[in-house]
Amino acid sequence: MNVLWAHDHTFYFNESGKFFSGGKLPYAVWERYLGVFDKITVAGRGKKASSDADMAGKTLSSGPNVDFLVLPSLSNPVNKMTKRGYIEQLLQEAIGKADAVIARVPSEIGAEAIRVARRMGKPYAVEVVACAWDGLWNYGNLQGKLYAPFSLNQTRAIVKDAPYALYVTEKFLQQRYPNIGGRTESCSNVEIPEPGEEVLTRRLERLQAMSTDAPLTIGLIGSLNGRTKGIDIALRAIAKAKPNLPATKFRVLGDGDPARWQAMAEKLGIGSLVSFEGVLPSGGAVFEWLDNIDLYVQPSYQEGLPRATIEAMSRACPVLGSTAGGIPELIHESCLHRPGQVNQLAEQIKRATFDRRWLKEQAERNFGRSKQFTKQRLDAKRTAFWQSFGEMVGQISLREVAAGAEPVREEMSEHNETPAVSTNAANTSTGVEASTTASTTANANTTASTTANANANTTASTNTTANASTNTNTEASTNESRERVGAI
Repeated sequence: MNVLWAHDHTFYFNESGKFFSGGKLPYAVWERYLGVFDKITVAGRGKKASSDADMAGKTLSSGPNVDFLVLPSLSNPVNKMTKRGYIEQLLQEAIGKADAVIARVPSEIGAEAIRVARRMGKPYAVEVVACAWDGLWNYGNLQGKLYAPFSLNQTRAIVKDAPYALYVTEKFLQQRYPNIGGRTESCSNVEIPEPGEEVLTRRLERLQAMSTDAPLTIGLIGSLNGRTKGIDIALRAIAKAKPNLPATKFRVLGDGDPARWQAMAEKLGIGSLVSFEGVLPSGGAVFEWLDNIDLYVQPSYQEGLPRATIEAMSRACPVLGSTAGGIPELIHESCLHRPGQVNQLAEQIKRATFDRRWLKEQAERNFGRSKQFTKQRLDAKRTAFWQSFGEMVGQISLREVAAGAEPVREEMSEHNETPAVSTNAANTSTGVEASTTASTTANANTTASTTANANANTTASTNTTANASTNTNTEASTNESRERVGAI
């Protein structure tokens, strides 16, 4: 069986034909689905890299039995009018060859894939990973705020009637985007290795050795593109608390241009305290980075269940976070502030600086809570969910064959059919240009942010279209995985 997976994630590809992710979607993620399906086609956005250096810090997403279908962005009104028909055509062709669709929402491409799947009578499932309202309302521009109510309602419509719905939170997203009648499961898309007790021991020893006037190192992991991770809130809170703090450092790990944030830090008078350190490969390098900070902050405007927060907790880091998304499900209520509340976060930073007992309590609590997100524990829940979905897809496929390839939808008939909709969880800058020759070659050049909440400003040629196929695998010389690049 084959499945098409759809989301607005931006992948990076080069001349070798290999596709890379900014860290959130390595090949290991596709193996979750390949345990049930024979092949997966990944439909998302793409950016062509000019050199291998551009792949620094990124993880390989290509691998056996994984194809990539690169599509233009649908995250702004112009593209919705000029490119939707073209994207629909490419998705219809790809979904026609698939047995089912999995859409990660909120996302424009995911919503379009669901619309096509419904029309074609294909079974589908949704993965609910973030809140459309939070992403748009807190994005920082008028367009986002105007679209937020519409996006909220449309995302609810998508999730409500899905035959299968997988949520990354335990309560938050389920309450805001309820599913009626389908099979649901709560399972974070974050996986961490089983943390050893020595991690907690080292953390407690570090905290014990700190005096009240010792330098405090604060850390944050998140994309520098856009406002969603609350970097501005962290900077302003640190600046406000600075007169009452000993020497303080603020270290930020994440992709994107730090110029605007560095300028803000300089304006706030804390430029010398802040360092933007780019990206690191996921896993050991990030864990080592977290081991060298004293306090982790996640003042986000929007979240599902943040990976970085869980990773910090697994290293026994005390954590301060906003009430966005599923963060309240992770950390103690005394560590929470409302999104955008600079004064509250500043007070919490001051408390963390001087209350060593509180820091130790949070370190122990967070370390214990993080064990709920180990790979072994989550794999069992996730595998059972996708196996159930795969069994339904298999039954439908067999009945279609028996009926002469006519769509068979009895397993889905109890779910109301509602018009497919688009949800805008991110505003992203994407442009695709291509030319078509007799040999059918295409050059896709897409500039995009890797976060689902970057600013939309898409430029593209609408006079030519191309659809190209390239071969890729974990080794450049093999042909086990094909990438299809759809471009305008």
